[in-house]
Parts: sequence; structure tokens; C-alpha cells
Amino acid sequence: MTARRLGLALTLLAASSAALAAPGAFAYLKGGAAWVVRPPGFTARPVPNAQGAALLSFSPGGTLAFLTGPAGVKLHAPSVPVLRPWLSRAPYTRSEPLSALVPGKAATGLRARWLRWSGEQTLIAGGDDGTVGWNLTTLSTFSPGVAAQFQSSSADGDVTAALGSIRSPDDVGVLLYGPGARPGTEVFSRRLPDNLIRALKAAPQPEIRAFVRDLDPRQQAEDRNWTVTTPQVTRGGQRGFFASNAGYGVGSAGRTSAVIFQVDVDEVRLQALGWLGVFSGSVQEVLPSPDGRRLLILLHRGESSARVSASVIVADLDRKTRRELVATGAPTGTLPVLDSACWLADSRHVALSVAYPRPADLGPQNSFMPPAAAHTLLVKDATSGAALHRVPGATGVACGPA
Repeated sequence: MTARRLGLALTLLAASSAALAAPGAFAYLKGGAAWVVRPPGFTARPVPNAQGAALLSFSPGGTLAFLTGPAGVKLHAPSVPVLRPWLSRAPYTRSEPLSALVPGKAATGLRARWLRWSGEQTLIAGGDDGTVGWNLTTLSTFSPGVAAQFQSSSADGDVTAALGSIRSPDDVGVLLYGPGARPGTEVFSRRLPDNLIRALKAAPQPEIRAFVRDLDPRQQAEDRNWTVTTPQVTRGGQRGFFASNAGYGVGSAGRTSAVIFQVDVDEVRLQALGWLGVFSGSVQEVLPSPDGRRLLILLHRGESSARVSASVIVADLDRKTRRELVATGAPTGTLPVLDSACWLADSRHVALSVAYPRPADLGPQNSFMPPAAAHTLLVKDATSGAALHRVPGATGVACGPA
């Protein structure tokens, strides 16, 4: 083989290896256990002590937190059992109970329905027993309040955005805490919506102008007519993103119309991303990529509780383009149902768990949700929509660092 052919062969081999390499760590639930995937490759390893895992969350630095309990825990059931918190650090070959690090009853178990990190050293869980936080630097337990479920933080924990107003965390609105916004700045609220309305009126797109014309001050005066997604801060803390219907009103099955907004944290400046248009349905989350240059928009559309389909849209903030990742692949006669989704560390790929049940298979007996085994975890290229990897029967996906 000539040197030229050898070089070409090595180049093709490297390209092939890169194509098969996982673009970031991620974890998921399958078969009553937690599994983790780390680059290179897509080899999944069981997380130690994770039998009965029900919730997963990665810290910005890669510590995997998870909760375990009896087999078959359903987090949307009327009540949940006591779940035990665990931590596992890279390379995820051992796990230790949180109670080995932090004293207190809550560290041994709690009836939790959600789990998230705030920065690298603060873990928060909430559910039927209220909300509990653990500081892994001081090794102490604290009470973060109910609003902790509806907030996000930068990777260093210095910037936090939350739902609520200066008056109350129960109010409709968005608050910022952090550089340029200390000790807490109200971006907007239902009582003081001027910043939001000004941002909408500044958008030149005809669709946004029509949306503004349709807003009714009488509807805007009532909290029940407002929707605001949990504001999501970028890893670097420079910007935050959320969706709101600006008091447009909410119909049956949560139907409404909403616009995506961007907050500049330093100047607390609000901008409507009018080029994305108006989203019809119910926006669930707006997730910025790790590099802050793309958004993952999770949207529900439905005629009733029995017919709700999911859309997953990637928006490129630099190119001002958008792509649908889920609904376009739905088999005829089915509804796409999203379990979970997140950005992988390279900001070019997303991991999502989706099922495609027939409407007749969903009913009160299963809370209108397909079983875990019906889901498939897909790692997709956010630009092309191509599937890079599949894991049948996987749910609860969480994304970690590279």
C-alpha cells in the first residue's frame, strides 16, 4: 500500500470512528436500572446501586445524582414511595448514598417527584414531602422553597432565573438573581408586564404584530390566562430563555399561543425572538444548548387529554433556522409522546426518549401515557435530524459533560 493510500485509509478510519463516537455523556433508565454512556463509543454501563432508579440528573461537572425505590415507581401517580438519593462520579464505577456525605433524615429518603442541580455543589429535590436542598460544600441540608422547581442556574451557580415576582414566587412572572441583577430583578410580572409587551411590540414580524393585536387586557388581568415556562439560563450565565403567551388565554387541553423570549442577564434586557413565530399549543420547555447558540423547544399540541402530540423543535440562533425532530417521523395513525429530552455536550446532538402509540391505546387506565417499554431513546443530529443511536425501552434521559 502506498503512503498516499495508507493516509487515505487512516483518514476514512478516523472519520468512521468519529461518526460512532458518543458526542457527550448521557444516562437513562431501562429495565428498572440506570445506565450511563461515555465517549468514545456508545457502550452503556449499568450505574452501581441503581436498581429501582426513578430520577436522574447530571451536575455541570458530571456528577450523576439519582433516586432509587421500589420497582415500577410511577412519578405521576397520586402518591410516590420514599426514594433514596445517591451520587456517582465519573467514571461511574461506584455510587455512594447521599446520607454518607450529608447528615439528616431527608438524605436517607424522601417522596420526590423531581431532582435537579443548581451549580456544581447544590442538589435539590421536591415532591410529596416538600422541597429539600443539599449543599455538598458545607455538607448541610437547607430548605430552598417551592419555587426551586421552577428555576435554573448557570454552570457556576452565580446566575439564577426563576418564575415569580418580587411580591411572591406564586405570581406570574420571571425573576433574575446574579451579576447585573442582584439581589433580585423582576424581568416582568402579570402586574407589571410592560417589559414583555414592549419586547413584543419591538418585533417587526407580521405574525408577532397580529399576536399583539389579539391580546385582550381583560384576559391579561387574570393569572389563569397566563403561561410562562421555567426560564432556562445558559451555562455561561449570559442569557436566559422562556416562552410566554403574555396572557393570551388558555383553552381546553392547555391550548394557547406563545412566543419565545430571550433575556440579556447583564442588562436585564428582554427580546422577543419574533423570527421563530408564534407557537400554537403548549410550550413545555425552552432549553439552550451548552454553547448557548441553539434552543430545544418542547411543545405539546392536543385536542383533548387523550390526543396530545409532542413536537421537538431545534432553533439555530445564529442562522435563524428551525427543524422538527419528532413529529415528522411519526408513523401514520400514531401520536408522538415525549418522555424526556436534553442537549448533549457538543451542542450539535440531542438525546430524547419518544414513543408513538395509537390514540386508542391510551386511556385513564395508563394515565394517557404509553409504558416505558414503548419508548425509544434517540440521539439525533440537531442540524440534519438524522438518528445516530437508538436504545429501545429507555426513558428518563439526562445529559452530562463531554
